[in-house]
Amino acid sequence: MPNTPLSGIRIADLTNVIAGPVATRVLAHLGAEVIKVELPWGRAIGNIAMHGDNGSERPYNVVTSFNEVNRAKKSIAIDLTLEDGKKIFKEIVSISDVVIQNYSPRVMGNLGLSYEVLKEIRPDLIMVSMPALGLEGPWSNYISFGPGTDALGGLSSITGYQGDRPHKPGNFYADHNSAFHVATGIMSSILRRQSNGLGEHLEIVLREATMSVIGEYFLEFQLTHNEPKRTGNDHHKYYPHGIFRCKGQDSWIAISIESVDEWKALCTAIEAYDFLQNNALNDVEERINKRQAIDKKIEKWTSKRNNTDAMIALQSVGVKAGKVAKASDLIDDPHLTERKYLDRVDHPDAGPSTNPGLPFKFSNLETKLGGRAPLYSEHTEHILNSMLGFETAFVQKVIREGTTPLKPVDRMYQ
Repeated sequence: MPNTPLSGIRIADLTNVIAGPVATRVLAHLGAEVIKVELPWGRAIGNIAMHGDNGSERPYNVVTSFNEVNRAKKSIAIDLTLEDGKKIFKEIVSISDVVIQNYSPRVMGNLGLSYEVLKEIRPDLIMVSMPALGLEGPWSNYISFGPGTDALGGLSSITGYQGDRPHKPGNFYADHNSAFHVATGIMSSILRRQSNGLGEHLEIVLREATMSVIGEYFLEFQLTHNEPKRTGNDHHKYYPHGIFRCKGQDSWIAISIESVDEWKALCTAIEAYDFLQNNALNDVEERINKRQAIDKKIEKWTSKRNNTDAMIALQSVGVKAGKVAKASDLIDDPHLTERKYLDRVDHPDAGPSTNPGLPFKFSNLETKLGGRAPLYSEHTEHILNSMLGFETAFVQKVIREGTTPLKPVDRMYQ
């Protein structure tokens, strides 16, 4: 058996979009066998995958958002509204340790596949539900998407510039943040089951997971009764603290100064000797009052250097600085390459790609990187025949009737 943390664990994954798929991808990279139970009409959101115009004969296999978050999984498509589809899924449940889904709260019950039903099939089942707002409460049936969840969790209220409207984070922060909470919850439930043999219905709410990242602002309001202000790239306590233009197109560097020693090191590095000799600027409030002149001096220096050279120069004197890396930088980043962080895979339809790996390393355990995302319904026959033991006639029937389609069908659940 491979020396991975979750070897021998099987997960039935009903999740879509980002949060759930990222969580199960992490678990797959830790050695779990993840069976991706796909929707019969395609991938991504709604019919996007079926009607994408990307020149591919099978556009549903080159959906980047799907291929990134579903690496190292098996795939079977099942129409869960059909009786044969429910039969197949229940057989998958019978051989799985975990079932995870992120439908709105009413869906699994409407399908007749609630936790109460599934635990009769496998009493020690760990089932994970990922509602946006919770399985109970006055808003439990509300539906949400990334920006809405960021907003409801309070994150958007502190993102943006003072006096301007709230902004959404650059990506769906609620989803990616929640994914690691989900993975932690699943592993905790597995550990608990090993000691007492009990199953678990684990509820992880995206709004609540988002609130966990604004705890200090939440507490600040309770102590001061003042709503936290949006500060853009600034910091409410430290200065200089922001993004500065460098030489080249769309080239930037982030600089953050906390202490007087760092301020002096910055002044020396950018040859701002007049600032260095002005002891009043050792006080952060005085620096903030002179920020226009200071920002101009910093950017005069950074704009003559590319962001990598500027970062190296500032780091060499103890200034916290990081270049604003773009996708084109990260793909060939020498630091990430040397650390073997990047996950390079080759997909038969989408081609080779470089992806984020796992943000942690083990000294003795292994991980399972290098596995590509599955083709749509790629493992259907293997799962039905070899894993579940269905007779050939039944397998041919459910494929022919579209219960387990081998390519997306042009219909959607109503």
